[in-house]
Amino acid sequence: MCGTYPESGLSDRRQSAPFPLNSLLVGASALWENAMRMKGYGSRLGKAIWISALGALALAVQPASAQTWRPVGPTGGDVRTLEADPHDAKRLYLGTGDGHVFTSSDEGAHWQLLSRIGTGQDDIITHIVVDPRESKRLYASTWTLASGGGGVYRSDDAGRSWHVIGLAKETVRAIALAPTNPDIIVAGSLTGVYRSLDSGASWARITPANHEDLRNFDSVAIDPRDSNVIYAGTYHLPWKTENGGKDWFPIPKGMIDDSDVMSIVIDPKNPDSVHATACSGIYHSVNGAANWSKYKGIPFVFRRTQLIRQDPKHPNTLYAGTTTGLWKTTDEGGVWKRVTPGDWVINAIVIDPERTDRLILGTDRHGVQISDDGAAKFRASNSGFIHQHILDVAVDRDRPDRALVVLTYDVQPFLATRDSGATWSELGPGLKRTDTRHVYAAPTGWWASLSSGGWMKYDETSGKWTRAGLFVADAVAPSAAPAQRGKKGAAAPAKRPAAAPKAKTSAAQLVAWQVNDMVFGREGWFAATSGGVIVSRDRGASWRFAGSASFVKQPAQSLEISADGAHVWAISQRSLLYTSDGGANWEARDIPFSGAGNLRLHRVDGAALFITSNLGLYASRDAGRTWKRAEVNELQFQDVAGSGNAILASLQKRGLLVSYDGAKSWQRMRDPLAEGFFPVLSAQRSSSLLAVSATEGMLSLDLEGRSADAGGTGGSAALSSPLANQKPQQ
Repeated sequence: MCGTYPESGLSDRRQSAPFPLNSLLVGASALWENAMRMKGYGSRLGKAIWISALGALALAVQPASAQTWRPVGPTGGDVRTLEADPHDAKRLYLGTGDGHVFTSSDEGAHWQLLSRIGTGQDDIITHIVVDPRESKRLYASTWTLASGGGGVYRSDDAGRSWHVIGLAKETVRAIALAPTNPDIIVAGSLTGVYRSLDSGASWARITPANHEDLRNFDSVAIDPRDSNVIYAGTYHLPWKTENGGKDWFPIPKGMIDDSDVMSIVIDPKNPDSVHATACSGIYHSVNGAANWSKYKGIPFVFRRTQLIRQDPKHPNTLYAGTTTGLWKTTDEGGVWKRVTPGDWVINAIVIDPERTDRLILGTDRHGVQISDDGAAKFRASNSGFIHQHILDVAVDRDRPDRALVVLTYDVQPFLATRDSGATWSELGPGLKRTDTRHVYAAPTGWWASLSSGGWMKYDETSGKWTRAGLFVADAVAPSAAPAQRGKKGAAAPAKRPAAAPKAKTSAAQLVAWQVNDMVFGREGWFAATSGGVIVSRDRGASWRFAGSASFVKQPAQSLEISADGAHVWAISQRSLLYTSDGGANWEARDIPFSGAGNLRLHRVDGAALFITSNLGLYASRDAGRTWKRAEVNELQFQDVAGSGNAILASLQKRGLLVSYDGAKSWQRMRDPLAEGFFPVLSAQRSSSLLAVSATEGMLSLDLEGRSADAGGTGGSAALSSPLANQKPQQ
């Protein structure tokens, strides 16, 4: 019954994560896999880095060399769990799908990053619970996508730091404290139900091991009168024990078979009243789950309910959080009405215990949403919560206040800003995220290369994406007609000269090659494609080969361009190509490390070039004439960016290296912030870098006083031909 989700087409949770597939990318393993398939990453001065903010947004390499990360946006993102302090309703805790914990002291008006749980990039926080006796003591349940982490964590300092207290490496989906004695903790995991009687100091399994049905637990609840009465929901059906786990019995009567029970809620004033939500709908029992009745009123296709909350002052008012919005009833399930947009995925609901018309929702993509009128209307409340899942970015080189980001979501994945991230707008239809290879900030607007080859560009007038980029083949001169001969081979009498034959041209067609990179100059736009280096002199309307030499017509991987647009570098198969006159003439030179694979060009300043590869990092201080391999232990490099002598290099797996002497020496950044995955780095004006995180949105990094040119890789070297005295390849 619950094997597929009609509203989303997702596979059963037994094979996937317990939330829509677009949120799975929050795990680092999934992000890495996707990132490895992305080799162009947008315009050169508008690239991004994906990072995971593993603490406060401040990075320290050493005491004298601090960098400051400034969030730019877009705000919002995925919220996995929300919890209010029972002693202070204004104090909220928010958990994400990659271990981050945010807090608010003003009931969600403002948020700040507090800490992170776990050591991987894929620690999914399923619940945060505040000890009702001590506000500084918090518990959290987690599981991981691929890194093998997970478990139950505790904080004794109001969430500033966390340590695992049990079930390490378990997939813990649910946790609950006993209302009669908060020292008693019950946790549900894929392998069983576990209990601690001493605030997590020790744990014991209270379900039989290797039981066919007592496994894959998704929810737990403890009776407010008797801590030995425990309810537990599995991927299949709910169970109950009345003697602390010595005996368990199924409680499926009235519930559709094969129902994944996602949450169980016991009325604290009437513990015989129990609600359960499942992939098959919402159920209510008035006799301690001896039997269930299914609520009607929510259409079948919208039945997948992740949680339910009861108004503490009006028991007949219930809110159901589903994968297709928030639903409300005021007559205890008689009539339900959807009160949010249908594309909202509701993961968490907090109701103010005193002002019960105030609701705080945690959602996928839309972050925190608040209503002050009983869900009549909602407003976004994401100030300080920047946690969007971003795949790609493009920033306008000439107008850096303009940026485009590509989100992991299939619905409306393109967001653009014109004011440096203060506000964002969704771009119109015509292009799917899954069809997009990379996005670029052209001087005239947004372009996107397609996975199937070619481009689309965004038409601001119509608000749609349209195909673009006609390729014009070179003209081919016709063969000379043979001379006509008279009798016995004599030349025929002279006739009036015929008009010169016209060159044959092929009809222009849309570029079909795969576009690997794209750069923009004042006199021409250049693209590295699977068919070679091509150029447009009319702002992308038509394209042709950038030169007649054969090496220009070989598959090209990467491009770089100087600020004035006259100097262009390209990597084509085994060669480094170069032009100093805007593409009129090209030179080529073999590069000795072409066998390193995955070669990409990166220009830092002036004549400073870098090539990242699978087998090392290579630097040139003379615009490509000579190269030197960086003397570091790391091999697989992803990207390079910097200003003057301050240079960052990202690794293909995770982490950053930094140099402050123009790439002469390197050190690994040891701050937790630098331990994320950085597919792309990009320098901006003056001494700042632009950063776009897989989960933290866009960030700006100021290299405080470290970018001054001291003769290292600064822009003082002449940009003359790096291939001087080299014989061009043909």
